[in-house]
Amino acid sequence: MDTFMDKLAQKMNAQEMIKANSAADAAKMEQLQNQVMEYENLLQEMRKVNLKTVENAEQVKQIVQESLQKIEEIQVAADSTEEREALVAEVKKQLEEAFKQSNDFQHKENVKVYRNVQAAMVEELNKQTETIVAKQQENNKKQKALVPLSVCIILLVIIDIVMNLFNITLVF
Repeated sequence: MDTFMDKLAQKMNAQEMIKANSAADAAKMEQLQNQVMEYENLLQEMRKVNLKTVENAEQVKQIVQESLQKIEEIQVAADSTEEREALVAEVKKQLEEAFKQSNDFQHKENVKVYRNVQAAMVEELNKQTETIVAKQQENNKKQKALVPLSVCIILLVIIDIVMNLFNITLVF
């Protein structure tokens, strides 16, 4: 009967190991899900910043347009000498060019940030996927190794019960 209890205890340890591995896998999965949620939150924040940047660009555009209107008003109100007109036209041209360069720079920076974040996320997700696959393969190997062990334990328990029923003892 003692051997039966020992074998039962061994079987319970194997089951506890399987449960512990499952719990560890679940904890790792939860950690990965939390990390994905953090990435999603960061992406949402980036989208908000991008929208704010667009709003700011619109405000700058509006201010530039108002400035151009004031320049035109000054040009109309002032004496129409060729020199003043040329000067006002040059200032207007420089303002338009500066605004265009600002928009181009902003667009390039936004694209650069987006690509960097995208590349970082793809790289991290690939690493995490590889880790998960490796852990799953390791767990599958452990479970496959436990199946023959479990069958052996069950057979030994049955043999022990049969031997106890018929009062058979092994002498070494």
